[in-house]
Amino acid sequence: MIKRYYKKVKEHFNEVLKIKKTPHSIALGFSLGTLIAILPTFGFGILFGLVALMIFKKASKVSMLISFAVWNPLILFSLYGLSFKLGEFILRDVPIRVYRIEFLNELFLYSRKFLVGNLILATTISLLSYILIFYFSKWYQKTHPIDKVIEIASEIEKEIKEVISDS
Repeated sequence: MIKRYYKKVKEHFNEVLKIKKTPHSIALGFSLGTLIAILPTFGFGILFGLVALMIFKKASKVSMLISFAVWNPLILFSLYGLSFKLGEFILRDVPIRVYRIEFLNELFLYSRKFLVGNLILATTISLLSYILIFYFSKWYQKTHPIDKVIEIASEIEKEIKEVISDS
């Protein structure tokens, strides 16, 4: 199962590298998608992604959508556990606000640790993904002639049109 997922992620990264845009645009789209996918958006991730694309007009839409596919729920659940542990480590000496209702104490304590850890983790992974995708796409565009990139982009466009026309 892990090998199959690794193969799928590798295919997604290859698709990102083949996009006919600047390395900055590709990396920015993937990085924004990574940030949004890792943050707990409670089902509104795509909506936040659309808003981000309106703000960052140079970001590649395709690379953002591919990043959503890479950061699927199975991966995110393990990252959420890591987010809580990171938040617990950072906030271990911070005083706790006490409410009269015990449930609110627990909710505040756990959600604060989770959100702090998740924000740090999401930002770090997003920055690392920007750097990684930027340099890989720059390398890919240097080693593959632009005509080949245009040909690949045309094939992807045809496939997308076929999928849209079939549905």
